[in-house]
Amino acid sequence: MRRSLLILAYAVLLSAAGCGSTPPTRFYTLAPLAASGAKTEAAGLGLALGLGPVELPKSMDRPQIVTRSGANELKLAEFDRWAEPVQDNVVQVLAENLSLLLPGQKVVVYPWNRSQEIDYQVAVRVVRYDRADSGDVVLKARWSVSSPTNDNELLAREASYTAHPAGPDYRATVEAMNHALNDLSRDVAAAVKGLRGASL
Repeated sequence: MRRSLLILAYAVLLSAAGCGSTPPTRFYTLAPLAASGAKTEAAGLGLALGLGPVELPKSMDRPQIVTRSGANELKLAEFDRWAEPVQDNVVQVLAENLSLLLPGQKVVVYPWNRSQEIDYQVAVRVVRYDRADSGDVVLKARWSVSSPTNDNELLAREASYTAHPAGPDYRATVEAMNHALNDLSRDVAAAVKGLRGASL
């Protein structure tokens, strides 16, 4: 009996030691542009911009950060995860960036109230957003700006952005993903400004 208890206690100790060696999980989030880092205009544009729908690849719809290995293999980081659903995080950052880059305008996120008057609607479909074998982060997206009043597409773009992480870890990977998303935000804001200027 005593021998059995000793064996059980030893097994419990081994189990506890094994649990203690598990790496801690790290959580990451994308962040909007800092006000000091964005070039804003003094005068507001006086328009309402509807953002959405914004679509991300289904492969990203998971807590783990996804990286690419070759053309057909994806790797999931078990201990490096998004702090919130990455879809929500991307939409939030895009909305905040556009509010900062297009001062004086109202940015509303899809789906919005039918009574809400929208001057321009920006739809974004991200087809790739991950770190490649080369170590670079690649963001590929198709986006368009349309007029909700007459359902007229004013412009459509296919864009690709590459960002170089400062290191091989996931912190550097997420920072590079952030840079690529900020570049997309700047391009969308510039397009909206151009359309607004052409309509004046």
